[in-house]
Formats: sequence, structure tokens, C-alpha cells
Amino acid sequence: MGSDNDRRVLLAIALIMVVYYVWVAFISPPPPVPVDDASVVATQSVDGTEPAPTSADVEASAQAPDQASVVTPADSTAVLAQPVVVEPVPTRAIDFSSSTWQGVISSSSGGLGDLTLRDFTTSPTTHALYSWVFAKIKGKSEGPWHAYSGGRDPLRLLSEDGSLGVAGVGPIQGDAGYLIDQQGDDLVATRHFASGLRISKRYRVGDEPHKMLVEITFDNTDGPAADSVWVGVVDRMSGSSGRFSNASRPLGVIDGKTKHLKKLDDVEGTEDKRYDGPVSWIGVGDRYFMAALAPDQPITGTVVFDTLPDGRTGSFLVDPTPLDAGASRTYTFNAFIGPKDLDLLQSMGHDLDKAVEFGFFGFFSRILLFLLKIGQKGVHNWGLAIIALTVLVKAAFFPLTQKAFVSSKKMQALQPKMKALQEKYKDNKELQSTETMKLFKENGVNPMGGCLPTFIQLPVWFALYGVMLNSVELYDTSFLYLKDLTAADPYGVLPVLYAGLILFQQQMMPMGSMDPAQQRMMKMLPLVFAFMMFTFPSGLVLYFCCNIGLTVFQQWLINRTFASGAQQLPAAS
Repeated sequence: MGSDNDRRVLLAIALIMVVYYVWVAFISPPPPVPVDDASVVATQSVDGTEPAPTSADVEASAQAPDQASVVTPADSTAVLAQPVVVEPVPTRAIDFSSSTWQGVISSSSGGLGDLTLRDFTTSPTTHALYSWVFAKIKGKSEGPWHAYSGGRDPLRLLSEDGSLGVAGVGPIQGDAGYLIDQQGDDLVATRHFASGLRISKRYRVGDEPHKMLVEITFDNTDGPAADSVWVGVVDRMSGSSGRFSNASRPLGVIDGKTKHLKKLDDVEGTEDKRYDGPVSWIGVGDRYFMAALAPDQPITGTVVFDTLPDGRTGSFLVDPTPLDAGASRTYTFNAFIGPKDLDLLQSMGHDLDKAVEFGFFGFFSRILLFLLKIGQKGVHNWGLAIIALTVLVKAAFFPLTQKAFVSSKKMQALQPKMKALQEKYKDNKELQSTETMKLFKENGVNPMGGCLPTFIQLPVWFALYGVMLNSVELYDTSFLYLKDLTAADPYGVLPVLYAGLILFQQQMMPMGSMDPAQQRMMKMLPLVFAFMMFTFPSGLVLYFCCNIGLTVFQQWLINRTFASGAQQLPAAS
């Protein structure tokens, strides 16, 4: 873009991109105001040694099946005339798996845990060269630098402490002490409360590879009324969760909106996160994989993200409908266990596809992902597919870009006449503007023509950013020296190449009459963009490098065309 006006708009666009980057990378929305906790109802004891046991007590008792226990209800509202004898719970674990996942259902939780995916392995950990150099200078790094480490281990979705299908009544305090029984193709876990309540869980592998049917029944035949019941998915969680991290966290869709927990500190102690409304599903997962429970029938309740007394964190669906004495209630869930593949999740329904969060430009992200998949099927490599997509997008915008470059060259040629008008009508800004627009019209110049293509392509850039960051299709994919296109370039080759290309493009666009401050800002742009590219997924930086490389080539052709006289410029005065 040859004109000062175009450069100012380009500078504004660059600042918009920087602000957007800072927002998505570092700034989180304010947390919602938490809702008061539900009132306490009856809890279970199976060892008889404590009048008000915790979930840890119950779990400990499941490890000692040699003697029966005499217990009394912990709820002060449920007073029985005689103690209730609870049979000991033998320790047992049964393998439960499908063609795509394998796990264990144990007596310690009555849920599916120790869950791994058969078709995926862990991706290698990326170590940026510049980080190692800085650490070496500070004396905090030992040994040689390696761009990648680890990877290729079985991909574990839930740890041994994790559990899909925890359930209870009243406050969310944990779940343990189940009798496990194999009934044909189904596996049934049953827990008896001292108050007379019984929870039964029935698991069955679904007719689709990543699907499991879960049926949870609450029988309150002999116990007091309970003010609420709950089910959930839990696991031990650590690490930080942000735009570029991949730590597992609770998530779900409530009232059509995706919610997920970012900071574990927000649910420590008595703190939790609560969201009310129609619940589509709840679960835990990272950027690429998840284990979720979707109610077969619509449920309006409260989704709670919370940490249990034993340190596990999870997502819980609380049904506030009271469970009266003598009542029985059954919930049926479609459990999803697997990758956040958009096509797969859409086929499952229940708004599961909303687990893939592309951001504000999600509509364009889905189109670009669709085109990437087509390209990958043709070239059988995601890196080549990204290059092919770059060429396709560049071709689609070629007419606009061509007009923009031509307009910029004409604006550059009109600079002397524009300065003359500014000097002639320096005391009459309105007339100066009128005469300038007249000059543009006479010479067929659109003052905004040079910036329009850039504005139009902004949604494409941001949409592709979301695709590269959140598409499991690109997970653990390699290209040339890069072992994971969803991770940053550890060598820094692509960011440096991008900075060099944008600097070269800048040299092809003379600064004209821009004031010194604006010129300094324009010269800083390559450094600003390079800094951003060091943190971007390498697949996205590959796209940017190819895109600007094609842009430089196109601009060189146009400059050569004008230099040869094939295009007529306005006569300069």
C-alpha cells in the first residue's frame, strides 16, 4: 500500500490483531457470582467408626471387606429406632472397554476410570530454543537442548482416580463403596446407604464406537426425603489452563452455552462455580479429548464445577427436584468418550459439537476446517493441506488484492498533486477534502481500495487461528521438521521467516510522507508480528508465511508491470 492513508489503516489493523491476541491469550472474563450451596442431607458410613464420615472414610472402608458395619444415619433429620447393618463391600475392579477406549469400573467409585483411548497417543512436549537459551544464560538450564521430548504414550483421558458416573444425594461430597456385578453385556454397580437409599448404575457399550449408555437409578424406598440428587465426572487435575495449554478441566453446555473451568483455585475450599438452566451435557476434557455425560431426556438443573474433599475436581449435574421418601427415579445418559472431532460430535447430537470452541469467528473456522480436510485427503499431509488452503484463499481474494495494489500505486503517483491541494486549501479543510475526492474520481482511485482486502481477510486469519488451536484433526500431526502443527515452532524458523518476509514487503512500500512517529511504528511491525508468531501454533505460522510470500510475489509482479509501462499511472505534477 503506497499511500499514507493505507498505511494508517494497516497500522490500525495491526493494533487490532495485537489487542485480539493479548485478549485471547492473557485476559479471562470475570467469573460469575457463585450460588449458595445446597443444604446438607444424609451421607453414608460403612465402617461405623465415625458419626459423620467423609467420602474418604467410605472409600477406605471399601478396602476392608472382612467384617460388617453397624451404622446410624448422619442426617440429623433421619433418626432410626435401631442401628442399620450395612454389608461389607468387597474390593473389585472389572475391565470395561469398547473398540476405541478401555477402562475399569471399580467398587471404589462405581464409575468408569483409568480410561485410555486406543487410537491416540500423547503428543511430544515442545521446548522452544529461545526459552532454553534464556534459561541457560540465567543458569537455570542443564544439559543439551531438545526440541521435542516424550510422546507416544497411551493417551489417558481419565486417571486411576478419575470416574465417569459418580452420583449421590444432597451436597456433593464424593462417591464410594459399590458392589460390582456383571449382568450379560451390562455391568452394574450398586451402593446401599445407611439411610435406606440405594444407587444403582448400569453401564453398556453403545452401538457407536465412542458411545456408552449409562443408567443411574435412585431408590429411596426406606429413607427420608432428599432435597436434590446429582451425577458427575471427576478426576485429579493439575497444571494451568489457558489459550495455549492442554490441561484437563470440567466443562459442559448449559442453556446452549459452553462453560469450562479455567483456574482450579476458583473451586478450592467452599468455593465452586454454578450455572443454572437446561443442561445439554457435562464432563471433563482438554482441548482435544473429553469424557461427557449427555442426558437422554432434557434436564433443567444446576451444573456445578467443584473440588471434592479428596482433592478430585469435576463437573456435576444437580437436579433440584426433591427425591421423596418411597420414590424412585432413573436418569439415562449417553456418554461420549473420545476426541473432539467436529463431525463425530455433530453425529452424536446433544450439542456435543459445542465442545469445540473456535471463538467469535467459529462460522468461518468450520468452513476452513472442512476445506482443510478435503485438502488433506488429496495430499495426505496436513502441512501440505495448509499450503494448499493458503493458495486457495489467496486465489479467492486475488481480484480484490490486485485492485488494492493497483490503487496503491496510483495513490503513490498522486501524492504530489495531493500535497499541492493540501497547500492550496490549507485554510479550508472542507474544500480541500472535496477537491481531493474529485482528484481521486478523475483518476479512478479508491482511497480505501488498498485496505479493503485486508479487512475482508481478518475473519479468515482469526478463524484459522481457532482451527489450528482447537482441531483434534491436527493433533500430533507432523510436517518436515515439525512434529506437532498445533504446537509452537521450537526452532523459531517459521516466526523468523515471517518477520523477514514482512520486512521485505515493507521495503517494497515506501513510507511516503508519513510522520516520523508513524514510520517508527511501521518499522516495529515485523518485530511485533514475529513476537506473536513465536507463541502461535506452527501450522498457523506456516499459513501466514505462505500467504505473505504469495503477497510479496504478487506485489513484485505489479511493481514490475507498472515499471514497464503496461499500466498507466496518473501524470505527476
